[in-house]
Amino acid sequence: MLETFEGLIFDVKGFLHPPDRVIAYLRYYPNTRGSRQRAGVRYRRVYNLDERTKLLKKRWPLYLYNSTVLHRQVQAVPNRRIKRQYLPVKMIAELQERRDLDQLERFASDMAETLARESTIPLSKIGLSGSILVGLHTSQSDIDLIIYGAQWAHACYQRLTTLMSTRSSGFSPLGSTELHNLYFQRVPGMNVSFARFQKHERSKVLQGKFKDRQYFLRCVKEWSEITEKYSDKEFFPLGRMRVTAKIIDDSDSILTPCKYLLSNIKIINSEHEEIPSEIVSFRGRYCEQVHNGDRIVAEGLLERVDDASSSTHRLLVGENAMDQLVRVD
Repeated sequence: MLETFEGLIFDVKGFLHPPDRVIAYLRYYPNTRGSRQRAGVRYRRVYNLDERTKLLKKRWPLYLYNSTVLHRQVQAVPNRRIKRQYLPVKMIAELQERRDLDQLERFASDMAETLARESTIPLSKIGLSGSILVGLHTSQSDIDLIIYGAQWAHACYQRLTTLMSTRSSGFSPLGSTELHNLYFQRVPGMNVSFARFQKHERSKVLQGKFKDRQYFLRCVKEWSEITEKYSDKEFFPLGRMRVTAKIIDDSDSILTPCKYLLSNIKIINSEHEEIPSEIVSFRGRYCEQVHNGDRIVAEGLLERVDDASSSTHRLLVGENAMDQLVRVD
């Protein structure tokens, strides 16, 4: 996460960024009516993507960037405006050293230690993000952990699948109350019933409860696994598209950004005839959403992806309230 000289706090998205700025989306901003407080300053959390953009356009337009690579406007922080960087891996180390932890910080530290021990992965491959990272958590905040490295992510995921069904582990799936809260937070405007939503979400292990505290676990690649550069490809938004398809490769489904390869694609609704070969999302909510062999319905932004030698198409989901990715029962 990044903090600007105005006190705005952004969360970084993805690995690929322009040389002079970081693509990141507003999460907290100083506001006298805010419910979060740090060092005598109140902050408001802003969640909805459209609301974030409207707020920046009105008050801090310099953080809106027209990318010539993505060919659309994104939120981004110029390097010269970065006052502080918050690094998740350093936060875990800090919690290990401190003796004045509150209950949520202690639970977060315990969860990281438990995952490292049970999955046999180095504690240095686990980071802590979210509100705790920037000192704006409350007693009811979630625990937001990050696993670094695809190898460690898969090891952790496999072990967590077992821990979820072991009562003494401290891990448990989300209950009806938590799922209802997620449903009303994520789904307004979408044609998705709570029954269908619950069926998707209850089986996930990257979200759940640890010691009855809600957690969200995100898995990302390490820098050594990133070979692509920001300008290696260009992305051209073509318009909205709704498709049915079959999932043929979900090997990146637990990573953020997540990716699903498709076959048997049929366009349901679009002004375009181009066929996307994959679905990509930078939103953690679409991780482990569908699996190999599933028939799915997906709706999002169709993009043409050009590199030096080829042109393909993908469906980007998660940036519009009407986007979705669900199994066909």
